[in-house]
Amino acid sequence: MSSAFQHRHCFLLQGDRRQILSDFQKLSQHLKQPLICAHDDSDWRALSHEEQADPAYQFNTCSFKQAKQQLGLSHEAILLDLTSGLSIEAIAILAGTVRAGGLFALALPELDWLATPDQELARYLPWPLEPDQVHSYFKAYFWQQLEATDSPFIRFDDQQHSAIAPLPELLEDVELTQAQQQAQQIFRANPQGNNILLAPRGRGKSTLLGDCLAQLVNKGYKVALTAAHQQAILTLKQHYEHLKPNKDLPFYAADALLSQSEQWDYLFIDEAAMIPVPMLKALANKAQCTLFSTTDYGYEGAGKGFGLRFCEYLEAQDKPLKRLTLTTPIRWGENDPLENWLNQRLLLSPDPQVENTLNPEPPLCTDTPLQTSFTQLRNQQWLAQGSDLKDSFQLLLNAHYQTSPENLRWMLDDPSVQGFTLAKTSPQQNTSKLVSVAILTEEGPLPEQLSQAVLEGHRRPRGHLLPQSLLAHEGHNTAANYRYWRISRIATNPADQQQGYASQLLEHMETVAKQEGIDFLATSFAATLDTVKFWLKNGFQAVRLGTTKDQASGCYSLMMVKPLNASVQSQAQVWQQNYLANLMINLPRDYEGLEPSLAARLGLETLTPLQRAKLSGFTNKDKQDLELFAYHYRPYLTIRAQLARCVQHAISQGAIKPSDQDCLLLASALKSPASKTDFSDFSLHSRKQFEQRLKKIVQYLITC
Repeated sequence: MSSAFQHRHCFLLQGDRRQILSDFQKLSQHLKQPLICAHDDSDWRALSHEEQADPAYQFNTCSFKQAKQQLGLSHEAILLDLTSGLSIEAIAILAGTVRAGGLFALALPELDWLATPDQELARYLPWPLEPDQVHSYFKAYFWQQLEATDSPFIRFDDQQHSAIAPLPELLEDVELTQAQQQAQQIFRANPQGNNILLAPRGRGKSTLLGDCLAQLVNKGYKVALTAAHQQAILTLKQHYEHLKPNKDLPFYAADALLSQSEQWDYLFIDEAAMIPVPMLKALANKAQCTLFSTTDYGYEGAGKGFGLRFCEYLEAQDKPLKRLTLTTPIRWGENDPLENWLNQRLLLSPDPQVENTLNPEPPLCTDTPLQTSFTQLRNQQWLAQGSDLKDSFQLLLNAHYQTSPENLRWMLDDPSVQGFTLAKTSPQQNTSKLVSVAILTEEGPLPEQLSQAVLEGHRRPRGHLLPQSLLAHEGHNTAANYRYWRISRIATNPADQQQGYASQLLEHMETVAKQEGIDFLATSFAATLDTVKFWLKNGFQAVRLGTTKDQASGCYSLMMVKPLNASVQSQAQVWQQNYLANLMINLPRDYEGLEPSLAARLGLETLTPLQRAKLSGFTNKDKQDLELFAYHYRPYLTIRAQLARCVQHAISQGAIKPSDQDCLLLASALKSPASKTDFSDFSLHSRKQFEQRLKKIVQYLITC
């Protein structure tokens, strides 16, 4: 039987490193280029270079942080070392690279793994929490899944090491499947349009692209291929070269393609979700026909950003759009136990059973009024309500472009995180349906000394996104004094949208927050017209607009708050006035790509001419912001509006003249977007030199 129809072999290996390596070596003896991945792979690298190491057996290593570099590759044998840390992201990524008949092994220590310190846990905890202060409910949950009846992992006990036998050598499968051929035909039928290839891991996207590329090159078309990095296309390249085309693989870096004026007949973008959306939009105009290929589920969530944001953009273009998909796995066999276990037990992709609970059949009875119920959950409470965890995470995966497998551990292990759900129930039918879910994190307050260090740019403690940003980017020195509930995710079942359920959930959360003494509800999100309208409708007000676009969404981040008691109402008003004063200057200059309909809803439309005039003056707050830039580490992008008001004030007071060299430099810097500042005329050769010169000028201006 061809290896493409075999399942993968999964093992749990326990012992010290040498014992684990010995077992892994026996199992992978006939497999090519084994890979070992660990929290810190330095010990494994050292083992590979020891004198007693078998020179005929070589393996590669990588750290958990480097696991994303394996996307787009294919492996025959992988060992994931979990002895000192558990990375759900590394598991999700690397499991999807293992070929049919290949080896996927997990390494565990000899002693009680649940009692072993987890060096990955700190990444999920906000300041001041440390791993030894927190119980990892996710680690216990993961252990339960390893021991579940459907777990694909085989465990060797101490007496079985000598009986370990090598796995057989893998065969090569290079012919396109019927599903791939059908997708290829649909692509060929759209030579003047955009094409999207979305499919789960292991369905043969790279093989299909390599075949299409080779055929088009042999026919003489001008063809180009790009990806986030060349490492991601090795499988594609191998299939392309197997077909022996008449020229080398036409790979170009994305920025190199965009810098050229040349147009192409066909442009292929592999693992497109790893490329920033603004760059994807520009690439869509570089060829007569484009094919964007990416994974929609299964590793780090970016595929959803591609599906939810970029696909909407392509649908609005004049070019015809074709959607391609591949459902049958070819990297491994149908109904593969490892894939099923990852999907169902670790919620890494759509589970039909979960989808059915989100859209139950038969529908809830509508003859009598449906009741609404709310649930508040955190940490182990999610596990006690297993169906709530599955349904909520499924809803977040389907609705939010940045939900990733790592969020599951974050929800279970971070004590500052909690979830709220809204369900519709029918007493007559005794049924319930999850409608809306929100995930929030409690942030602040921060102690005075730490707050000052954040304000000056010396410290960036884990977590506390909202007070940190208001301190470090907006200079609001009181922001650390308050308690915030920052809503990180909110989603509603598509069948129930536009009926006010998310707003009802927010109202309930507000009621609970007031009871618990929270000062602000808050949110930070990729700003689109619809999302901004939603938060404005629910009483939130903007206090910060990000200075750079999010890579996954291609949008600027907007931060909004809703004060929950009278004592903080005036504080929120001050923050918003500061935001509007800066936006008046920054919006037309630094956000030139912002859609006019969105720009019109950011707050400036509510200002009267008198209010605009009042916000145009140079203030003590502006001076404080510039001092933080000049003498500390406040980012330049966050003080451009303040600097513009300072320059106008200095000129009006006669402190500087428009013809002064320093004033000319300021004028050049402030008249154009920060990304387009040209400082070469002033004998400055880098942005660092420019900012150093600018700090000295600002120091002079604020002491005049």
